[in-house]
Amino acid sequence: MASIRSKIFNVFLRRVVREAGLTGTAGLEVVRQREADGGGLLGKLLRSKKTGKKVTICGTHAEFSGEWVGDETASQTLLYLHGGAYFFGGVETHRSMVQKICKLSGIRALVIDYRLAPENPFPAAIEDAEAAYDFLIEQGVKPETLLLAGDSAGGGLSLALMQKLRDNDKIQPRAVALMSPWTDLTMSGKSYKERYDRDPMIDAEKIVDAIDFYCPNQDKKNPLISPLFADLKGMPPMFVQVGSEEVLFDDSEKLVKKAKKSGVKAELEVWDGMPHVFQMAHGFVPESQAALKNMASFFNR
Repeated sequence: MASIRSKIFNVFLRRVVREAGLTGTAGLEVVRQREADGGGLLGKLLRSKKTGKKVTICGTHAEFSGEWVGDETASQTLLYLHGGAYFFGGVETHRSMVQKICKLSGIRALVIDYRLAPENPFPAAIEDAEAAYDFLIEQGVKPETLLLAGDSAGGGLSLALMQKLRDNDKIQPRAVALMSPWTDLTMSGKSYKERYDRDPMIDAEKIVDAIDFYCPNQDKKNPLISPLFADLKGMPPMFVQVGSEEVLFDDSEKLVKKAKKSGVKAELEVWDGMPHVFQMAHGFVPESQAALKNMASFFNR
């Protein structure tokens, strides 16, 4: 049974996020302004002001920034790709959760501010993710000590990155953890309709705007856009967490089923009563911290 704190958090999300009624370019501008202003009360709950070491990564296509968090002397390195529907989010919004993952796992992490849509649509984010991987390898990180994780759009981006690594004959990371990954931008899953009213955070009807920002005039079945349609053979062990209330529920469930059929070691954790990327509320919701502990156990197996 979901905790009282998680129920309070769900009500808060519904009122502050889902019922905000933000759509189109105007909505994008409001979301980004709120983010720049600190995220309001939600930002106070979820953000950390304890910054890490800043780095600049010079990719083939662009220069972008990142931040090191966690134990600098750790033997394992995590590349973390943040969520935000490909048009918002970054180190500031996700630092607290990644810091917690590092503390629980005894690892260090590089979180990157990859280029965002609509100014930088597909495949800019994937190009930056691969550049971050190359940066880590150049820094002496060995693939067998490299971990990968992402939430929501960052989860889909993680899967796209692994496809690019395979296509470019680069070694895969040792393991990947995904939180509520956005894997199907065709929105073909039944959960988009069946859980429409249940989801306290995401209004499925507004997802179309984010898709148009990220990949306009593109085939949404492109495996790099919707990794659910990708060939998953050869992927590293995969750990996926999803909340039971999410419209994106099928994106996770179908991914894990397909991964297993492809011979990939894949595990799905369904958290009852939880919303999209509930792990970000680890400082308030007990289930969020428990989920991150499970992720840490997966990384340390």
